[in-house]
Amino acid sequence: MDLDRAFAARTVVKATLMRSTLHAVSAADYRRLLPAVMPMPRGSRRQDRAEPPTEPELRALRAAAAAFTTEPRSLTDIGRHLADLDLVPGRPPDELVWWLRRFAPLVHAPGSDTVWSFGRRPRLVDARAWLDGAVDPLAPATTDALDYLVRRYLAAFGPATAADIGAWSGLPIGTLRPAIAALQTRGELWHARDERGRALLDRPGSPRPDPATPSPPRLLPMWDSVLLAHADRTRIISDADRAVVIARNGDTLPTFLVDGLVAGLWWAHGEPGGRTRIVIEPFRPLDPEARRALEREGERLAAFVEPLEPTVYARYQRWRPRR
Repeated sequence: MDLDRAFAARTVVKATLMRSTLHAVSAADYRRLLPAVMPMPRGSRRQDRAEPPTEPELRALRAAAAAFTTEPRSLTDIGRHLADLDLVPGRPPDELVWWLRRFAPLVHAPGSDTVWSFGRRPRLVDARAWLDGAVDPLAPATTDALDYLVRRYLAAFGPATAADIGAWSGLPIGTLRPAIAALQTRGELWHARDERGRALLDRPGSPRPDPATPSPPRLLPMWDSVLLAHADRTRIISDADRAVVIARNGDTLPTFLVDGLVAGLWWAHGEPGGRTRIVIEPFRPLDPEARRALEREGERLAAFVEPLEPTVYARYQRWRPRR
């Protein structure tokens, strides 16, 4: 597939970016977004409340990891290597890896032994080695990087509020305000107010369809950004449905849209002979026409996943909340 080839060619990468979560982005976006979002994890704390390594310890960890991950390495190997070096005395391997993944520019290396581009056990490689040079994740976020982040967000999800940009990126609004102000000064922002009087931002030339434009039923994958890209998500999912779709551990389950709103979940069920059938679980009774459209979408999706992973996402069903 085209995406597989792009990962192999290193023009698309899988790496930790916005909200300290994994994203698949172009290599060009990775280079420009990383310095904007990497300052965010510096305030991270583990659930065990372990104190973070000091700045010199972090730099030593990053340098050691960079030298060790010029070729792809497993998390286990990285943790053992760092623990053996004893750069942060008394810290176990898994804790060292936890901190490293939040402060070092590491990307996931694709493998040839999986039906998807990546297996379930990641192999990480230093971004500078993988992309022939990358940014310093401990450097201060530049105005250019923050400008780029705001413009890229609005191109995908505008019109939106400043709070929406913060929720998507994981950055405080105070960090984003100078970039928003700079874009406004250069005339690169469109402004409006929503029905609640909140200030909306967008790119001047971005399409803004008429509110009456039909929104056909669609199936969304797990962790789809459209469900995670706004502070106020009621424009696409009710608070009650959100409690069902977003599991306690943060997983965002596969959903479907009707009239632009989340209306239920879907799952891939294995059938005899290795076949796949997409089963929808509506939250409310569906209009017959919408159900037929979803069934057609399900047939196309089943044909895509069947030769790859007939029961894709099946392992996440046990985590789904109950209504």
